[in-house]
Amino acid sequence: MVHNLTLVHLLLVGAAGGCIYLSLREVRRRYISTWRLFAPAILALFAGAILSLLQFAEHQPPWLFGAALAAGFVVGAARGIMIGIRHDMYRPQVNLTQAAKLLLVWVAVLLGAAVAVECLGALLASPHLEIFRLGAALVAMFCGSAMLGRALLLTIRLHRADRGSS
Repeated sequence: MVHNLTLVHLLLVGAAGGCIYLSLREVRRRYISTWRLFAPAILALFAGAILSLLQFAEHQPPWLFGAALAAGFVVGAARGIMIGIRHDMYRPQVNLTQAAKLLLVWVAVLLGAAVAVECLGALLASPHLEIFRLGAALVAMFCGSAMLGRALLLTIRLHRADRGSS
């Protein structure tokens, strides 16, 4: 343990890095498989859940994290509904604008920033940074659930488009 950093923080950095990497790979592809939609979302939600558990240990109220989870899911689902889908000869294709691609990457980068704030707060172990660590956990939970809501709605829409009912 380096100061107050633990293996949990190493897992958080790995999850955030994986989320950013997979988000960058997703925006470069024309066809997106279901696992590619859900992989960054699962890593982001994992990081958000771990950060939330660290805050639960500090006796923070759980309803804050439930509200962040619900709000993120609604925002992500709304984004998943607005993304265009077209069908070519083989399968449905997600039609992402450049702004939509950048938004996905920025959400992943925001998650990485939240993890960095948590790691810095744990390293410095100052009571003045507790509010920033709480904010970082809420932002990570929001980002993770937004990515999950987007992935879920896009998967449902792609499945319907593949069956011809869109």
